[in-house]
Amino acid sequence: MDAKENLINFYWHRPIEIMPLTGPGEATVYPVNGFEERPPYDKGGVDWFGGVWTYMEDAGAPAPDVSSHVLKDIMQWREVVQFPDLDAWDWERAVELDSVNDIDREANLVDVVVLLGMWERLHVLMGFEDALCALLEEPEEVGAFFDAMVEHKIKLIDKLAEYYKPDAITFHDDWGTQNGPFFSPDTWRELIKPRQKKIIDAAHAHGIAFIQHSCGKYDEIIPEFPEIGIDVLQCMDINDIGAALEKTGDKMSYLVSVHSQQFFTEDAAGTLTPERVESLVRGEFSDWGASGHYAPFIFPPSTWYEEIVLDVFKEVRQELAGTYK
Repeated sequence: MDAKENLINFYWHRPIEIMPLTGPGEATVYPVNGFEERPPYDKGGVDWFGGVWTYMEDAGAPAPDVSSHVLKDIMQWREVVQFPDLDAWDWERAVELDSVNDIDREANLVDVVVLLGMWERLHVLMGFEDALCALLEEPEEVGAFFDAMVEHKIKLIDKLAEYYKPDAITFHDDWGTQNGPFFSPDTWRELIKPRQKKIIDAAHAHGIAFIQHSCGKYDEIIPEFPEIGIDVLQCMDINDIGAALEKTGDKMSYLVSVHSQQFFTEDAAGTLTPERVESLVRGEFSDWGASGHYAPFIFPPSTWYEEIVLDVFKEVRQELAGTYK
């Protein structure tokens, strides 16, 4: 297999030849120029729902403006929230702005990032506090809003399939905090799970693999992700990845961060050593990588410890190459 074929197999949780390395075989399209789910990474602005974003220099990305919210009361969402008219959007211009036609599709699969899932869109419109209160106080009305969001996302996926022609979609919706989910597992099961399945089914109907990007910790619900068709979970290693791999087997693959928070903190405190970095990652790469359904999510190194992480990963992926069946 070449890098593209190997990655396609990984995304569809089929047998691979080698653990995928972030980058080769894939062209990722962040369509912040072609359409306006969120402003581009280097500026603030207003998204196509009217949400206001402020550029955060420390984060290198825009964040919702906490002083400006479109929706004050979930009971008024029908009157207040204006969904973008996807039929009126200039999709050919969007493809041009996002340089989609410049991609070498023979060598690369195309992964289009879809930002702001149901929960993220709700708290961008309302703010976190009011959005969380709405989940508890008016779940039926939140469900109705989520139903409308599902229709919007399905139509967006239809447009992407027609114009961007992706092989995969990375769909963003952060469901966890540092310590646990934003909401109870039962709330997720009632309000998000069945609706997310409809979105995933729409992607699959076009032959598009579905990558769920979700930051935070939510171990309790991970085993249920294959039930709704998630092909790949892009997540943080604050979740118990070993336990999750055992529970989901060959039904889902994982793209996982590599101790980014821990290494940053320990390095800032002056306690991180090369020996500690290697000892933490080598066993994980070997044990989890042997499953054939795990790969670390590694960007080009920007720190000394990220260079070690990448070097160790390259060693382990070669050691495991050809062992998958």
